[in-house]
Parts: sequence; C-alpha cells; structure tokens
Amino acid sequence: MMQQLFVIFTFLLAAGYLVNKFVWSPISDKKKKAVATLDGGNTKCGNDNCGCS
Repeated sequence: MMQQLFVIFTFLLAAGYLVNKFVWSPISDKKKKAVATLDGGNTKCGNDNCGCS
C-alpha cells in the first residue's frame, strides 16, 4: 500500500512538472513579453552595443 502511494505521488509530481514546463510556461510567457522600450525593443544596451547613456 505504501509503495503504491509513493508511485502515485511520484507520477503526479512528474506529470505536474511536465504540464508546468510545456503547457503553462509558454502560455504565461506570452503574457509577460510586453515591450518596455519606447522604440519597440530595438534599444541596444550593454558592453558591446552601448546605446544607453
């Protein structure tokens, strides 16, 4: 009985991880990808393309 509960718990944990990784994350990433720059995301900042001052 205890072994069956462990197998069921492990299966549900793995299934939940797969749903989160392949179903839920792509849906929520689409909502989070809002462009925050004034030029539509074309601003280059950093060490190589220093366009910010």
